[in-house]
Order: sequence, then structure tokens, then C-alpha cells
Amino acid sequence: MKGQRFTGLALLWGLAIALAGATEVKIVNWNIARAVGANNPRSAQAPFVAKTLNYLQPDIIILQEVGGDTRTSWNALNQESALDSFVRTNLTYLGVNPQRNRDYFLYVNRIGDGWISNAIISRYPFRNITDVNIGAPNRGLTVGLIDIPGTNGLGVFGAHFDSGADDGSSTRRQTNAENTRDRIREWRMRNRRAAYLLGGDLNENEDPDLRPIRAINSPLPDGRAYAPISTVLSARLRDTMPVDGLGGKRTWRVSNTNADLDHRLDYLLVSPTELGRDRVNVLQASLFNTRRFPTGRLPAGFEITDSQNASDHTAMFLRIRIDMWRLRSDGGGYWVPEPSALVILLAFSGGGLIAVRMSPARK
Repeated sequence: MKGQRFTGLALLWGLAIALAGATEVKIVNWNIARAVGANNPRSAQAPFVAKTLNYLQPDIIILQEVGGDTRTSWNALNQESALDSFVRTNLTYLGVNPQRNRDYFLYVNRIGDGWISNAIISRYPFRNITDVNIGAPNRGLTVGLIDIPGTNGLGVFGAHFDSGADDGSSTRRQTNAENTRDRIREWRMRNRRAAYLLGGDLNENEDPDLRPIRAINSPLPDGRAYAPISTVLSARLRDTMPVDGLGGKRTWRVSNTNADLDHRLDYLLVSPTELGRDRVNVLQASLFNTRRFPTGRLPAGFEITDSQNASDHTAMFLRIRIDMWRLRSDGGGYWVPEPSALVILLAFSGGGLIAVRMSPARK
């Protein structure tokens, strides 16, 4: 009996170690429309941005339009300082008097168009983070590898493509997409074990039930076919398709409950399931728009106008579980945990044997 008890404890200990290789992470992607910055920001919006983030409590925040409305004073380090002050003063879910590089880590893209840029805030430290230019109008792709326990690291990309329906804007947006695709493909080859995701305002949609900014696959003046979202997805990304409380996909112009439902411009895209790389299981994908909740279901303390007071874009929320890929001594590997595996738990109170099948991961 003692031997059986020891075996049971060993199996339970092994299961606990396996489960430690699966990590849940909450991510927000949001164009905050210049609510926080150092060059004449739209500061009246900032309390509403903070209110939403404190409610969602993300581990990673991918931001677009950090900055303000005065071009001549734009400076990346000043923007970073302004964002740091906002986090310390307003994001109470990070704790009392949170400190940078202890309770949170942040980076503002050094590449900006003179008004705005991208940023990433994380509860976990960066193994490395930088930015690369993805084309006019001086747009940068933020590229970070975040050190999340129980994973091989998580690659996080942030982007903001050019806007507009005219030929020039559409051509620049397609170039933004192609450069983003190429940079992610290069990153994949250098980081073969880590899962990754892209958050961004890509300023287009290709959903067949929605209206695009420009006709998809139409020729550009330089002869290229216009399809920026498909281009980005070809970097081996999959669309999580977040929806709001009423099932809508709109992410822009949040000030009206029902009009303009065709404006889906913002995305959270995640890496595919492939052998040798950490696996991303999407547990929840939603849009937080206070105008788009069923009657009586608006979270306590919120007003229907809070989202529009924060930004003209909605906050995108993603909750994922990352299953770590581990190598075996024979050169093979496996995900931990295996959601469909039959896990045998030995319970020796009275010598009984209990078999429990773990429920499959939700996709």
C-alpha cells in the first residue's frame, strides 16, 4: 500500500509539473486616439481609458496612437515617460504604487510619424524589444519577446497601418502589410519554440459581410493587388475574431449603437498550432464597447458613453492559454498539458482508482 501511495503521489506531482507548463495570459489591443502622450494629448479621454483597463486587467497591452496633436514636440522618450506616468498613476490593478521594471514593463516605439506611435505594456519582463520601419508614413512595427513563465516566451508585435481610401494611402497600407509579414516571417525563423501574436490598427477589413475601405484584390497604381489583411495573415497568423456583447465585429466609430457596423479595422491575430512551437488556445475574444451590451448587462460602474469617451476605437480583449512545447531526450517533443490526453489520477483513499479525462481546449 505504501508503494501504491508513493506511486500515486509521484503521478500527481508529475501532473502538477505538467500543468505548470500551461499559462493563461490576458491581452488588450487598443488604439487610444492620442489619450496619453507628451505632445498635447487628448487628456480628457485618459480616465476612461484607465477605467476600461482596470476592469479588463490585462497582462499585456498593445497600444496605438500614443501621442498627441502637436507635431513639433513629438519625442519617443518623452512619450515613454508620459505613458509611464499614466500607468503608475492610473492603472490601479497593477497594485499600490506600481514601479516600472518591477510591477510592469513598457516600451514606446522609437519610430513615429511626428504625432503618434505604438507601445507595449507588460506585467512580464521583455527578453528583448525593438522596432522596425514598415514604410510610410514612418510607421514602425514593435517587435518584442516577453518572458512569460511556463512558456518558451511570447512574441508580441504591434502595428498601425496607414489610413485612407485614396490610391496613395492604400498603396502605403499594402506596403505596411507586406513589410509586417516579412518581419514576422523572419522572427519565426529565429524563434522556433515561441508562440506569437500581432495586435494592431490595420485600417482595413476583408470580411465578406462587411464593407472594405478599398475593394479587396483591386489593382494598385504600381500593379500590386490590394489585400493587406490577407497579406498579414500569410505570416502564419490566425484571426481570433473578437465580437462585442451584441455579436458585432465593429471596432471603429463606437459612438453609435447600430450604425457603421461595417468598420472592423483592429485585430488580434495569433500563431497557428504547429509541432515544435508553444500552442495558443483562445479562451475568450471580445470587444469592450459600452454601447454594445445587452440591456441590463453593462458592467457595474460603467456608463453607456464610457467607450466613446475613451477613444473612437474599441478595446479588444483576448484571453489565451499557452501550452509549452518541451523537448524529449530522444529529440522529439510534446505540448504540456495535452488537453485530449487521458490523465490517470491515483487516489488511494481506500485503494480506489479514478480516471479523469481533461476537457478539450476551446479554440
